[in-house]
Amino acid sequence: MKRMKRTAGALLLGLALLLGGCGGGEVRISAEIPVVYPVDYAPAITWLSFWKDADRYFVPGSIDFTDPDADTDIMTIVVSDSLGRVMARTVADLDDYVGYTGGTVSFSIDYLTYPPGTYTFTIYLTDRGGNLSNPVYGTFQVW
Repeated sequence: MKRMKRTAGALLLGLALLLGGCGGGEVRISAEIPVVYPVDYAPAITWLSFWKDADRYFVPGSIDFTDPDADTDIMTIVVSDSLGRVMARTVADLDDYVGYTGGTVSFSIDYLTYPPGTYTFTIYLTDRGGNLSNPVYGTFQVW
């Protein structure tokens, strides 16, 4: 323990002498910070609109999105029943939207074969960097 105190004391004394020798001069420290370019931003869904077409057994709708780095790639729609069981998962390529920082994407959920009940759907976007958007949710009834 005494040895550690002596070593720490010697280090502090050496630091004091070093700083004392600096005079009133300015000490500058610099470091190189790497910047990844381009910056990778996740897309964001800003609006959801949908309705139920009972005559044709589907739920049409659309989402509006923004994506600052313009690399939106996929839209995923997951439909679950009231017990949380996944009834359908749809993955749609959005190749037509690459290069755009925003837009409107239409979708349709076909529920013809679903038994009566309440269903919830979740929509989210994925960009080419693998970033996920915020999810949006909708609910519809089947009679």
